[in-house]
Amino acid sequence: MSLMPANIAATVFLAMMVAYWLMVILGAMDLDFLDFDLDTDVDADVDLDLGGAPVGVFDGMLAFFYLGKIPIMILLSIFAMCLWVVSIIANGYLNPSGSLALGLPIAAGNLVVSPLVCKVICTPLVRLFMALKKDPNAPADVIGRICKVNTTQVSKKMGQAEVPTSGAPILLNVVADGDHIFKKGDEAVVIGKDETKGVHIIAPVNLED
Repeated sequence: MSLMPANIAATVFLAMMVAYWLMVILGAMDLDFLDFDLDTDVDADVDLDLGGAPVGVFDGMLAFFYLGKIPIMILLSIFAMCLWVVSIIANGYLNPSGSLALGLPIAAGNLVVSPLVCKVICTPLVRLFMALKKDPNAPADVIGRICKVNTTQVSKKMGQAEVPTSGAPILLNVVADGDHIFKKGDEAVVIGKDETKGVHIIAPVNLED
């Protein structure tokens, strides 16, 4: 069933992930990906202009699928397993003959279903990996401290910024105060927190900006 034409792509993808983890176990590859820090800009601005308001579509996708919060190889491995399981089940019921012609639309649907299943499975893991990244010596109160924007932009729409510490930086979900728009790399000051939304509010370091 796994090697049927309709399932071969998902099987190969899963096999690649299994091979990766075997190399990790055997010591051929290291675990540096656990310190993976995704550059959400990836040297390209993929914002869309919707109704005159720029929206960080790529940043939103990263946040939705927890990229930067969960190591990329763990995400890919879980996604590969979801893709393979959904492919086997769907083709087993809807395409028992393994027809490639019928398998293609099933595969297209799988590319929609599997990421959502992967997100559900990964949701409990976010807290675990964020706890592993958390600096135990970091101050609980970041109000009044300087942060650095690390998403494409921060406006009234949520983005992320880091507050430097003696260890790992504190990653905050932030929105801009007023109509100011921050770009990636800008410094700002944390001036408050919206407790209902769980986001911090940032303003320009120089209030005349």
